[in-house]
Amino acid sequence: MASRRARIVLADRHYLFRQSLAHHLQSGGYLVVCETDNLEGLDRCMIDTEPEIVILDRYLPGGDILEYIHMLNTLQPQTALLLLVAYEHEAAGLQTQAFLAGAAGCLSKELPAAAYLHAVRRLQEGQLLFAADVMRRAVRPPAVSGPEASLHDLTAREIEILQLLAEGLGNREIAGRLDISYNTAMKHVSNILAKLKVSNRMEAGLFFLRHAPDELHTGWKQRSGSR
Repeated sequence: MASRRARIVLADRHYLFRQSLAHHLQSGGYLVVCETDNLEGLDRCMIDTEPEIVILDRYLPGGDILEYIHMLNTLQPQTALLLLVAYEHEAAGLQTQAFLAGAAGCLSKELPAAAYLHAVRRLQEGQLLFAADVMRRAVRPPAVSGPEASLHDLTAREIEILQLLAEGLGNREIAGRLDISYNTAMKHVSNILAKLKVSNRMEAGLFFLRHAPDELHTGWKQRSGSR
């Protein structure tokens, strides 16, 4: 039994498998807060429930699931992402790609129910499900330096959102401040991180503080001081 009822989203195109897994997780003391069979539905689940763990089907309809995992891991690193595939040999072959995308594990759907409960328990404790040798092989050499990133690469809206990142606002707070949807805010943040060539929100905020012109700093200080 889990020490607390971790919130889990299940995103799998196979209804019977999804229902069976939901039953086993709930019987094991976990809280399945949303289920879906496509990426659009997963977007809604993420916005509505803010889960701690997401279990995703590798072939979930609606887009490239590895790209989606990379986006989620960048914008919501506190959420553990578990990728599921049909067969054991497929899971073994996908370990490196899943790790590099930002998943916390990659398992086969051929496993017994107890294996998923054990995996979720480890995820809840902050563990990764990859073997050490998989993670070592996945480490890539530093990329060759390209042109330096600049605030000029950002749109006016992206600069506005970057200022809010520097204030420490989360996606939901940014959405409320700018009267845009949560999903739109999340996509803007993803674009900002890519354009500035930084790996997370903190680095983006530091980039703003180091490179923004004085007039932008003045506006930022006034807003952050009045919070």
